Amino acid sequence: MARAKCQRCERPLQFCICRDLQPEPACCELLILQHPDEVKHPLNTARIANLGIKNCTVLVGEDFTDNPQLNIILEQKQGCLLFPHDEALQPTEYQTLHGQPDVCIVLDGTWRKARKLLHLNPQLHTLPWISLPETQASSYRIRKTPNQSALSTIEAAVCLLRELSGNPIAHQNCLDSFQAMIDRQIEAMGRDVYEKNYRNRSI
Repeated sequence: MARAKCQRCERPLQFCICRDLQPEPACCELLILQHPDEVKHPLNTARIANLGIKNCTVLVGEDFTDNPQLNIILEQKQGCLLFPHDEALQPTEYQTLHGQPDVCIVLDGTWRKARKLLHLNPQLHTLPWISLPETQASSYRIRKTPNQSALSTIEAAVCLLRELSGNPIAHQNCLDSFQAMIDRQIEAMGRDVYEKNYRNRSI
């Protein structure tokens, strides 16, 4: 028998993360392009962004070439793409050159899937790219990552919005819900399993 789920965050009721997750507006629109494999992932952090950031939109797919919603945004709004690259700008550098963006686009998936999204959607290559300062360690304690600075989607989105807004506590509601999700997942798996599999998260 399937466990009862919260209809808002779509997690089992005992693991609901949205009770205190009230949406607050960001300094610019946030558009998340989510790989389809991430939709049913139990630790889907794009869902936290969608619930906790009022002007956040999530589009699911791989090839958005003919997606009217994305194309209208690219045609009518000043946007940027959050993705690491040697020539990517820091948020403050972007603001100096272009001002405040209307919309920031974030890719949601593993690194391999995010690169695939980028490859399948060359229209994104026309945007200025932004990268984040390598000063924040991820709190995603139940995921093995290439390095400690590899952030989850919600962590990266909040970091970007804080940099652009100059508000170091913006969207703390999202990070609190993310932390609660991780804590409950560790509790469910048991401390021994967590210690065995995730004590050293880097691979």
